[in-house]
Amino acid sequence: MLYDDYMICDNIKMKRSYIAKDVLKCVEMKYHVSNDDKFGYLYDKVLTVHQKLSMMMFAEFNLHREKENFESTQNMDIPTLYGMGKTIILFYFESMLLFARNALDVAATVYSDLMFDKRTDSFNELSKWIIKSGDMLLEDLKQYLVSSRGNGLSAFRLLCGSQKGRALRDIIVHQANVKLEYYEYKDNCEKEHLFLLLKDMEPIDFDWFVSGFIDDIEKLFNITTLCCQKYLEKKMQQ
Repeated sequence: MLYDDYMICDNIKMKRSYIAKDVLKCVEMKYHVSNDDKFGYLYDKVLTVHQKLSMMMFAEFNLHREKENFESTQNMDIPTLYGMGKTIILFYFESMLLFARNALDVAATVYSDLMFDKRTDSFNELSKWIIKSGDMLLEDLKQYLVSSRGNGLSAFRLLCGSQKGRALRDIIVHQANVKLEYYEYKDNCEKEHLFLLLKDMEPIDFDWFVSGFIDDIEKLFNITTLCCQKYLEKKMQQ
């Protein structure tokens, strides 16, 4: 079973716990026998996705808490992001991003089996298969991925990259830390907010970005899973 306990932290139930359950329904559509080796293999993968998303949301939960704790020690007219305060914020922020990518890559193993009858461990690779596919059953997902690839702030673009440049995930793993700075968040305001700095973009309000990123991950999973479900239903009718 997909344990609800995996979605609870400090007496706060994490949101969006149903994502992996919906993926499992797709596995059950294709592999009906619960003791089948392939069913068991994909079930374990779905459970891993469930746990990776839990870790992503655990990181998000602690990120907000640690940011609030850090800012409580600062004069917000002139806050200075430094030392262990900065390290802890970066730890949870980068963890949130990396666990999101982990969840997508593990899920790619399941989706690729269900939709293409072959395997990839990379959501980036899976997305290329979908975009190149001429199957009209995958058209809605294809259009969503193409649109997301063109949006510099979409979770898909940030985690999986595009045809130009490295993904933010790759920059974290191979090159550098995420860049964060405090700036005035509106003209003639003495108080400052934390901003995320991405290449070739204006500074991005940090809290706004985190909220939007988590929502976008949910949407990416939901659209992919829904497309997979519709694909399997049509194939079973043929």
